[in-house]
Amino acid sequence: MSMQQVQPGDLVRDEYGNHYLVVRAHQEKGVLKNIQVSNLWYEQAFRESFEEASAGKSIGIQLQEKVNDYIEVTENRGRPIYSCHDLTANKIDVYVLDIRKPHPNIVL
Repeated sequence: MSMQQVQPGDLVRDEYGNHYLVVRAHQEKGVLKNIQVSNLWYEQAFRESFEEASAGKSIGIQLQEKVNDYIEVTENRGRPIYSCHDLTANKIDVYVLDIRKPHPNIVL
């Protein structure tokens, strides 16, 4: 699997099993130099509506189902789930979105 094929929407997994969504990929002269990732739970929380919550089903359970669905769809599309370690070993810097700051897609 080529690390140069990483694109927004792909997934990255760290050594602890956490999944991150690639939100940006930066190339220089056709070579991938760095990516920005965001925790998949965090991204799903801001991309999904929970207005139609099932009675008695917590937001956490609904969010976990959406995260698991995204992982499954990614695997079914044949997209690899990249490893943080493999990316950095291939000289691709990985920057993580700071979840303590407002989500960049929020319109206040």
